[in-house]
Amino acid sequence: MPTVNVNIRPEIINWALSQTQEEKLGEKLMNNIRKWLNGTKTPTFNQIEDFSKKSNIPLGYFFLQTPPTEEIGLLEYRTVDSIQLANPSRNLIDTVHEMENIQDWMKAYRQEMGFDKLPVVGCVSDKFDVNQIADRIRTDLNISKNLHENVQNSREAFAYIREQLEICGVVVMMSGIVGKNTHRALDVNEFRAFAMMDEWAPLIFINTADSNGAKLFSLLHEIVHIWLGKSDLFNDRQNRLTGVSDTEQLCNAVAGELIVSKEIFLKKWSEHKTEVYTRISDLAKYFRCGEIVIARKAIDCGKINQKSYDQVVQTAIEKYKQMKENKDTSGGNYYNTMGSRLDGCFVRALCESINMGRTTYTEAYHLTNTSRKTFSEIAQRLGGVEW
Repeated sequence: MPTVNVNIRPEIINWALSQTQEEKLGEKLMNNIRKWLNGTKTPTFNQIEDFSKKSNIPLGYFFLQTPPTEEIGLLEYRTVDSIQLANPSRNLIDTVHEMENIQDWMKAYRQEMGFDKLPVVGCVSDKFDVNQIADRIRTDLNISKNLHENVQNSREAFAYIREQLEICGVVVMMSGIVGKNTHRALDVNEFRAFAMMDEWAPLIFINTADSNGAKLFSLLHEIVHIWLGKSDLFNDRQNRLTGVSDTEQLCNAVAGELIVSKEIFLKKWSEHKTEVYTRISDLAKYFRCGEIVIARKAIDCGKINQKSYDQVVQTAIEKYKQMKENKDTSGGNYYNTMGSRLDGCFVRALCESINMGRTTYTEAYHLTNTSRKTFSEIAQRLGGVEW
């Protein structure tokens, strides 16, 4: 088969380079790209196809006359000091688009089926008091101030709250990769979670590359955004003093209150007479949460200073890194993993829509990144219809 050379505009090549990391392209491809840009060589179709695969940029984009403008409304809501999100990765962009497809499907389904708008969306939009907002969310989600007494750890707390969100109609999706591509891991340094607002199908996405304690906090943070009626792209740089909007500070404060009630915290803090870091560690175990959450509550209550808070954060990050390095990477049960990524209400809606002839099997597999066998198994586990 003859070699086919193609004319790709330099501005497209430069744009594509800005969308990926050079080390992912490899030295051989980078050498070719430099020659394309200085005009000493013309790319072949196969080389552009290779560039497309390694950068995760759709092949068609390379043949445009000008760089594409990708409308990602969610990026308007990024944390103010988030430098990384000024130039979002392809992994983030593709994940947002995937969740948009799911949200669009769920919204259309609920509207066609005559569902009402969800009353929780924006229900505290006129509130600014942390306790008032926390109390409303506790009532709506049936969360007790003593939730920590009824769960063994933050993983159980997360599962319980996710179940309550499902009852309220909020879609919660989770993953640590893009689609089903295990080579495209989501970077927790870029984003921890995001919330996409819609009155029929509000959606929360959680990056599972995070620790269990951090995922619980992220989930609660995004819940506050849903109740406020404001979309969000959350990465929590742990910077408490600068670059964080008033809304982010409010969401952090309410999330912290939902995990650790100030009233109970102050009582327990005064009962412990140990030094600060031991006290924080002990209270993290008591409240079934991460040490960062306790440190956050302690600094908000004037019990520790910024230096102590920063030290707790750094120590917690190092512990988590060590844990990930030592973690068994053989993987758990495939169906459990796939099932945890998908929202139960969404899967059951897909099953009902398939049985009604409104949705094809192919569309369901595409939306859930599954095959017929995988989807059938997961649907049964999540309460869908058996085939």
